[in-house]
Amino acid sequence: MKKLLYSALTASCLLCTNASAGVILDAQVGAGAWMAKTSGTIAYDAGDINLENDLGLNDSSNGYFYADINHFVPIIPNIRIERQELKTNATKTANVTFGNETFSGSTKSDIDLTQNDLILYWGVPGLNILSAGILNVDFGINIKQYDGSITLSDVNSTKVESVDLDFIVPMGYLAAQIKPPFIPATISASTKMISYDGSELSDSMIMASIDLPIPLPLIDFRLDVGYKIQKLDISKDLSDDVNGNITNKGMMLGLSAKF
Repeated sequence: MKKLLYSALTASCLLCTNASAGVILDAQVGAGAWMAKTSGTIAYDAGDINLENDLGLNDSSNGYFYADINHFVPIIPNIRIERQELKTNATKTANVTFGNETFSGSTKSDIDLTQNDLILYWGVPGLNILSAGILNVDFGINIKQYDGSITLSDVNSTKVESVDLDFIVPMGYLAAQIKPPFIPATISASTKMISYDGSELSDSMIMASIDLPIPLPLIDFRLDVGYKIQKLDISKDLSDDVNGNITNKGMMLGLSAKF
């Protein structure tokens, strides 16, 4: 299924690139870190496990990257690609059952919710012109792939239980950017969400991108400061017999460049 999806996405990207060749493009890339605090519960063929109280999971720092290509052909979607690392671990004396194993001593837990996003989006026609360049609103489709796992292991033995969190979901996408006049910054906000097959997923953020005084022709460098919150309420039907209600939220800090 993954190979089929990747082939379709690659073909879509090539089609968009060829169709928009020769038109003016705006490109933006950015990278940074998300300081995420993890909370919630998980269950794998057993009762709920509290991520903070039972496993000791809390804060982690995770890298992110994005690239955005925006053109001026009305029908063809713009493209944005995102990658978000999201890994957290802890060791705590636990008394939990996960899968076919019971952990009653010093237990190491690793949660990986790394994700890749492909966003195909359009701008609201004429809004930027009507607002004198101050406001943009975008809407589209986000294809999100989770490529992760949950692993519990007994520190004092070879006992290990692991389950993959490996699935793909389509999500609705909505974003807005405001560039106030006479202020060297852009305020942006976005949300992705879906309710699907007993699961609910959302991924929202707000960010201030502050122009940096770096005198390089045709490239604008920015300092990005923001806040992101992700909610993952998953059912067994979506994620190989795992139930979970996981929230990750925290500050973002990074750098971006617009060409």
